[in-house]
Amino acid sequence: MTNQELKNEFLIHYNAIATNSAPGLDDYEISVFLTKAQLELVKSHYNPMGNKYNDGFENSEKRRVDLRELLVNHLSVTELNNPAKINVDSQFFTIPNNVFLIVQESARVSGEACLNGVYIDVYPKTHDEYNLQIKNPFKKPDADHIWRLDYSKLNGSKVVELISPYNIVEYRLRYLKYPSPIVLTNLATAFPNEGLSIDGITANTPCELNEEIHREIIDRAVELALRDYKPSNLESKVQLDQRNE
Repeated sequence: MTNQELKNEFLIHYNAIATNSAPGLDDYEISVFLTKAQLELVKSHYNPMGNKYNDGFENSEKRRVDLRELLVNHLSVTELNNPAKINVDSQFFTIPNNVFLIVQESARVSGEACLNGVYIDVYPKTHDEYNLQIKNPFKKPDADHIWRLDYSKLNGSKVVELISPYNIVEYRLRYLKYPSPIVLTNLATAFPNEGLSIDGITANTPCELNEEIHREIIDRAVELALRDYKPSNLESKVQLDQRNE
């Protein structure tokens, strides 16, 4: 859908449900609700416990179609030095700043004759898991496992901490990028001198997700708007935690 089509359908549903007591919404407010609804749907589609079908991203063809526009590949060979490493075998690699959720990852190692150039699967670990398993010689990183701990930014770049007894020379991942906001109009032009933006964006920005999910975004955006402006009315019409898809 175009931005105008998104706006028109949003207003049709909003006005059909809302009463005269509900306020009119401008393009900025509608953009905020559409953007928030889009992010909620991405999260619920990725997490199997976040929707009524208990289908995660890899559990159905529909989920993969809904989110495929957000899938991105990345190859990192940029290692950053960080004296605050948690383990002597830690290495820090940069990842794109728009990484939202990592779907698949592996790393290429060098230095060992039998492993030189081999890609090893990378497994995310919590810090609690690290504390428990690093002391177990049978669960520590090895030729089949590289651990990944999340970390904040270094020198303005997002990084991950990879732990392996081997030298890592390349880290590759496939991830869902953070979805761009839905901005119905040029905010700088429509609202001069107000400094309005969504996620730092002021330009007219269409929804980048597959069109198959656009009406789900509209439905949820209407629910969010009604929840904010007339919560008692909303509760009689939708279940906020188990929404239709």
